Amino acid sequence: MKLLFACPSYGPLDPQAVRAQRTAIMHAAGHAGVTWAGDVSPDRMAFADARNLVVAEALTTDADAVFWCDSDVTLPVDAISKLVIEQKDFITGVYTQRRPPYWPLVASFDPVTEKFRWCVEMPPNVVAPLDGCGFGCVLTSLTLLRALPARPFAYQKYSEDFTFCLAAKAAGFQLFVHTGVQCGHLPEPTAVGLQDFDAARALASVLAA
Repeated sequence: MKLLFACPSYGPLDPQAVRAQRTAIMHAAGHAGVTWAGDVSPDRMAFADARNLVVAEALTTDADAVFWCDSDVTLPVDAISKLVIEQKDFITGVYTQRRPPYWPLVASFDPVTEKFRWCVEMPPNVVAPLDGCGFGCVLTSLTLLRALPARPFAYQKYSEDFTFCLAAKAAGFQLFVHTGVQCGHLPEPTAVGLQDFDAARALASVLAA
């Protein structure tokens, strides 16, 4: 399978996430028969725009699928390999919100209330259907992308990723989650202020003395 790698970001990348991405990329090449067709990772764009740019570029290639991840998600070494082996048009791993109560970012959809509900109880290491998810660790086939309207990521009633999921289901595709792919979600970086600069300068003065 030939994959495109897509990790839209906004600002500096966390080294921990980058190391995890690299090991997962190499594992997929060595254990799941993956050939990497390239890296399409827009930087400093609104996420809906960035993801739509990935879709547009992917459709000009001969790739079979796109592997999407977020720059603040840490991948298990075999994350990509496990998703590829399932041969689904849409399959995601699991990661949680980075703030309490840490709900897993996979959900079912109630068409009556038009609301998503977090799937808080899932059996371990199974592949199960779902209706929506974040895009921190997702594999989508080019077959699916070709079947969707232009610019399938959009902020409408839901976030851009859940809007995409509903569009995929409306086009007749089943979405899946692999609960054996458990990813980490890095905390938000702490803002640096003048007090941090003053503290660092004071420490440097002590060390230089």
